Amino acid sequence: MGISVGAFVKIALVNGNPGWGGGEQWFLDASEALARRGHDLTLAAWSEGPLFQRSVRSGKKTYALRSLPQVLLDHKPHVVLCNNGRDLRRVLKAGGVHPLSFRVVLRRGIDRPLKDTIFRRPSWKSLSTILVNSDATKGTVERSLPWFPKDRIQRLYNPVAFTPLSRVAGTEGTFRFGAAGRLVKQKGFDLLLRAFARMDASLACTLEVAGEGKQRSRLEKLHRRLNLGARCRLLGHVRDMPSFYARLDGLVMPSWYEGFGFAAVEAALAELPVLASEVSSLPEIVDHEETGLLVPPGDVAALVRAMENLVGRGDRGRSLGAEARRRALQRFDPETLQDELDWFLVKAAELPPVAEGL
Repeated sequence: MGISVGAFVKIALVNGNPGWGGGEQWFLDASEALARRGHDLTLAAWSEGPLFQRSVRSGKKTYALRSLPQVLLDHKPHVVLCNNGRDLRRVLKAGGVHPLSFRVVLRRGIDRPLKDTIFRRPSWKSLSTILVNSDATKGTVERSLPWFPKDRIQRLYNPVAFTPLSRVAGTEGTFRFGAAGRLVKQKGFDLLLRAFARMDASLACTLEVAGEGKQRSRLEKLHRRLNLGARCRLLGHVRDMPSFYARLDGLVMPSWYEGFGFAAVEAALAELPVLASEVSSLPEIVDHEETGLLVPPGDVAALVRAMENLVGRGDRGRSLGAEARRRALQRFDPETLQDELDWFLVKAAELPPVAEGL
């Protein structure tokens, strides 16, 4: 099977994650962008999950995962794009006969190794290509699947469409830190609360954390134990993120690892300096001492020093934020990156599974 570049492509997107995160946002945005470019899109998702519900509300052809065999039979896609290894195995099982009548692409959106076991290698070999969202994730995939052709692993940054609001003035002399993301261990918000508690008491600053998750109760207990009071607020789920960023002076991301780091890009577009761990994709978003500050992951003392550095030099934060916006507009422009995704999937339809070349 092969189609010419620029041709009409039938694409099935498969994402079985029952929750909502950056990956689900990417799949929803990708389905809209590819449909605008004339491709025939079908999305299969967890029927009780937010991705399924939002896709249905937007009017897209959306099916429950349990209908995947029928979707592949009726839709006859050229390319199937899977969210993770589990979705890949679902697709291979639903596809039934071999060789498959479609090409399979894995999107790897998190900087964690793939398991190259004797049981999973056949599914990796069925892939035509792997799409990753950062150079860090590309390197991790290459190390975990050393036999997989490197020219079949393509890096494409996530497009970020975000319209910031004008900055809301705060109390004179008070620096307003913020953090955003799921309240899970990966995000390192416990480290952030500890660092905030250890900052120089003479520095006027506040901290707001936007997000919900499994560690909510643990963070609330830590908040009380550290006696942070009204200076630090756990806001829970925040629907209006532009307004959240507009009342901040800087964003902190003390993550242990990241998928992509949407919040870092959104903050940059809002002209905020970003203070982040030097892990995963974050150094590809934050240029140290130019658009923000990077610290070693898990180093609370370094986090304290960096936060105090920003508070003590408000003018520096503003200049870092201005440069952050300029670079983010260049690197993460939605139209440019969605055009690249279009080209990537059309080319993927022409590529045989890597197993044929091994």
